[in-house]
Amino acid sequence: MCRSSDRSRLGLFALVGALVALPSAALAQSAAATGKSPSPSPLTLARLSVVEHRVELAKTDARWQQAVEGGPLALGEALRTGPEAVARLDLPWMALTLSPGSTLRFPDSVLKLVTDEAEVRGLGRAVVRRQAKSTLVTCLAGRFLVEAAGAVVTLTAGQGTVVAAGKSPSAPQGVLPAPAEGLWPALDPVFVAPGEPLELRWKGSAPGYQLEVLPVGSDVVLLQRDVAASPVKIEMPWEGAFRWRVSARDARGLEGLPSADGLIAVDSR
Repeated sequence: MCRSSDRSRLGLFALVGALVALPSAALAQSAAATGKSPSPSPLTLARLSVVEHRVELAKTDARWQQAVEGGPLALGEALRTGPEAVARLDLPWMALTLSPGSTLRFPDSVLKLVTDEAEVRGLGRAVVRRQAKSTLVTCLAGRFLVEAAGAVVTLTAGQGTVVAAGKSPSAPQGVLPAPAEGLWPALDPVFVAPGEPLELRWKGSAPGYQLEVLPVGSDVVLLQRDVAASPVKIEMPWEGAFRWRVSARDARGLEGLPSADGLIAVDSR
């Protein structure tokens, strides 16, 4: 069982399903401690492919410690992100992106993606978010099943559901459309230096928005923020080519479809 808690947003890719759990494996020594890459283990559940800012890992019955990019995560362990942090976990059958202020646990039991309110499984791409003792699920692509209180709803692309504690999932409903007007920068990339402030803009009047920055040609989220409205200033510490996108949230917090990508080029020369 893969359990999320606290206020969190999990991006799901590929298959979410049930597997028979293997016994917990001891965490390999970190690269920071040994100067070498962690040794692979057949019992390793996932790998931390991205660690940005304060991301902490806890072994079974152990204190939280700084997580290491490229390090393993085993059954019985937990991961949490700080207020400005983002982490990505790569599993054999799916990938998870943890937004700031998230906690993810992998107990020693049957492996499923669940929250305190619901269980989610399916194939495609979805967003699972917890807030105010509710789980909110948006299907971006494919098909997902959301189960709670003995009831199951099926979501297809562009649909979402809200599950309050102890309640059945709400009927599938269409989510907010992708922001399409006033996106800047758009396909004509803007060039900035590392650390230089950049203002991202779009038009819309939704109650809230989710902002993401990713490398060009990759689905790894490097920066993720909850924002109230446009414009938003960010700083890119990395050099390279990046894309950004924004999605609107309705009054309940249900996330809508993401906008088209805008392009950012970061170059120190």
